[in-house]
Amino acid sequence: MFSFTKRPETTFKLFNNEYRINLAFNVVIEAFGVLDSELTDEEKIEKCFDLLVIDELPVDKLSIKSDIISNVFSYINEHPYGNDTEDYDGNTDKESGKNNVADFDYEQDAGAIYASFLNFYHIDLNQMIDRMHWDQFKALFDNLGSETPIQKIRQYRSDDLTGYKDDPERAQFVSEMKAYYQLDKDVDSDGFTGDASSVFNMMFEDGK
Repeated sequence: MFSFTKRPETTFKLFNNEYRINLAFNVVIEAFGVLDSELTDEEKIEKCFDLLVIDELPVDKLSIKSDIISNVFSYINEHPYGNDTEDYDGNTDKESGKNNVADFDYEQDAGAIYASFLNFYHIDLNQMIDRMHWDQFKALFDNLGSETPIQKIRQYRSDDLTGYKDDPERAQFVSEMKAYYQLDKDVDSDGFTGDASSVFNMMFEDGK
């Protein structure tokens, strides 16, 4: 999570050992894709470790790798707002009847995200590959203007058609935009498929 009082994390400590980690935004998104894949839990741990951790372990042990990756993802998933309305796993209050489903996908919406950064911040993300830290990327992504391409797309996806019952032309337009920009897969609030908490639970309990 972005902070003015501490630098973005580039190392992680475990059992008095310090490991260098790579949290470039493109690497983190690739790691999300690994969690989204059909690899086995053990393969996901190994692949995420190879992506996110620069240093090698003194002992090549799956349980240690799973502890490191679990804590790294906990850091990646930190957010500044709404913590009092969500449980530990990031799910909304079940009594509200709302699912914690996102209206974007980092891979499918990559072009719209790229155009939005270029349009709003004049930042060419292609030039920031392996350079921009996840904390910086996420802070900028979360605060893109409402008129940027990705924010317009997200608005179409989340728009409630019942709000246009007195405006059938607008309802028709929004319905068409919903269909056009429909996500290829169900995506959770972190911008990747599936229930992240259940994936973590399976991965990091089985790895020990």
